[in-house]
Amino acid sequence: MLWFAGLEYRGLFMPDEGRYADIAREMLDSNDWVTPRHNGIKYLEKPPLQYWATAGAFAVFGADEWTARLWPALTSFLGILLAAFAGSRLAPGSPWIVTALTVAGCWGYFLGGQFLTLDMGLTFFLTAALLGFLLSRRADLPPRVERGWMILAWAAIACAVLSKGLIGIVLPGVALLVYVVIERDRALLRRLHWAPGLWVFGAIVLPWFVLVQHRNPEFFHFFFIHEHFERYLLPHHHRPGPWWYFAPVLLVALLPWTPSIPAALARGWKASASSGFKPDRFLVIWTAIVVLFFSASQSKLPGYVLPALPAILLLFARHYPAMSDGVRRAPALACVAGGVVLALLAGALPTLSAHLSWTEFDAGYSIWLFAAALALAAAGIAALGLLRRTRREASIAVLGLGSLLAAQLALSGAHVLDENYSSERLIKPVAGRELRFPRDAPFYSVATFDQSVPFYLGRPVTLVGYRDELAPGIASEPGKYVGSVDEFVSRWQEHGEAFAIMEPPLYEKLRARGLSGRVLARDTRQIILARR
Repeated sequence: MLWFAGLEYRGLFMPDEGRYADIAREMLDSNDWVTPRHNGIKYLEKPPLQYWATAGAFAVFGADEWTARLWPALTSFLGILLAAFAGSRLAPGSPWIVTALTVAGCWGYFLGGQFLTLDMGLTFFLTAALLGFLLSRRADLPPRVERGWMILAWAAIACAVLSKGLIGIVLPGVALLVYVVIERDRALLRRLHWAPGLWVFGAIVLPWFVLVQHRNPEFFHFFFIHEHFERYLLPHHHRPGPWWYFAPVLLVALLPWTPSIPAALARGWKASASSGFKPDRFLVIWTAIVVLFFSASQSKLPGYVLPALPAILLLFARHYPAMSDGVRRAPALACVAGGVVLALLAGALPTLSAHLSWTEFDAGYSIWLFAAALALAAAGIAALGLLRRTRREASIAVLGLGSLLAAQLALSGAHVLDENYSSERLIKPVAGRELRFPRDAPFYSVATFDQSVPFYLGRPVTLVGYRDELAPGIASEPGKYVGSVDEFVSRWQEHGEAFAIMEPPLYEKLRARGLSGRVLARDTRQIILARR
C-alpha cells in the first residue's frame, strides 16, 4: 500500500513524465505500436517496451497519473520481491523480509519507482538478468535448473534492450568480462548457454527493430549513432557533469543505509566461495561498472545509476549480520539525523520560499516535511532500541519501513509544486468545464513546450519556434511545425476557432501588438488563449 499510494497524488511533471505518458497515449490512440510519437511527431530516441506497457494500462484502466506511473511502480515493486527471493536462495536461511525492506526503504530506489522515466524499467530487467545469472551459478544445481536461470537472464537482457537500448547488453557484458579477467575464470564463458540464450534474445528484440527500421529508414543512424555513441561520447545533449557527478548522487540515493555501504562493499570484495564463483565479488564489480560507465559519459542524469542500487543493497543485506555494532547502528543514527534536518528545513521553508525564488516551494509543503521528519526520526530511535536488545533483523526492518513511509510522505507533498512543473492544474479545469479542445481546431504552443501539455489536452499541439529534442522528428515531418512567432501571428488572425499556450510575458508582448483572443486559463508559467 505504501509503495503505490502516491501515484495519483501528483500531476505529471515535465519534461520526462509528460513526454513518456504522451507517447503511450498517442500509441494507443493511433494504434501504431511500432513508431513512437510524441506530440504527433516521430520520437525514435528510445525503444518501446515501456510505451507498450503504459499504453496497455491506459487501455484497461484509462489514461491517468497513476496508470502513467504504473509501469515504473510495478517493476520496482517486483524488483523488491526478486531481490528478496534471490537473497534467500543465495544465502539459505537469510530472512527475505530484511532484504525486501532494505531495498524498499532506499530513497533513491523508491523515488526511481515513483516517477515516470525509463530508468526503473531498465533497472528491473538488468537486476533480473544479474540475479538470474547469480542463481544459475550456485553449486550442485541440476543442468536443467542452471539452464532455466540462464535463459531467464538472457530474456531479461533482451527486455532491458527493449527498455532503453544497447545499455541493456553493454553493462552485463562488461561486468562479466571484467569478472572473468580478474578471476581468470574463462570457463565461466562456456556456461552461459549461448545457443538457447541468443535464440531467446533474438526472438524478443529483433521483431521491433526490423519493423521500425522498415517503416523509418532514418532509424538506424538516429537510434544507434546519434542516441547511443554520440550521446555517450559528445557533450551535445546538454547534460554535463564532472567525473565525480554520481558520488553525491549515491550518497543521497542510498540513504538511510549510506554510512554502512562502504563496509558492505569491502566485505563483498573479500568474500570467498567454495564453488569457485564469487557472487559477492561479482556484485561489487557490477556496481563499479555501472557507476564508472556513466561517470565516463558526456551525458549524465541522476537516474542513470539506478541499476547499481539493487546490487549494493543486496550486498548490504547479505553482510549486515556480520557487521560490527557501530556499522549496524549507523543507518539508525542517519535516520535520526535526517529527521532533525528535515524538521529544520520544514520550519525554515516559509522564510526560504519568501526570499529565494529558486525554491519554488509552497509553504504548505512544510507539514509534509514535518510528517516525514517525524516518521524518519521515530524509525531511527526505535531501531536503536531494538539493536540494544540485539534484535538486529527487527531493527533493519523498522528502519526500512520507516524510511519508506518518510520518503512517501515527502514525495506526496510535492503536489503543492504542480503549478511550477506540470500543466495539470492549468488544463484540467478548463477541459472539463468548458471545452475539449477539438482536434480539428489548431492548438499552438508558442515559443515554449511544456511536455505534459499534450497528455492533458489529449491531443498534440503545433510547435511554434521550438525544436529542441523534437528537431529530428520535425525534420522528417516539417508540416507539423511553425517556424516563427510572426508566422504564428499571421495564421492566428486567419483562424476561426483556434487555441494557443504561451508564457505570460510573450502574451503581453503580443497583445500589445494587437493579438486578439480570450484568456481561458492562466498560472504563473503559462496562459491558454482562445481565438474566439
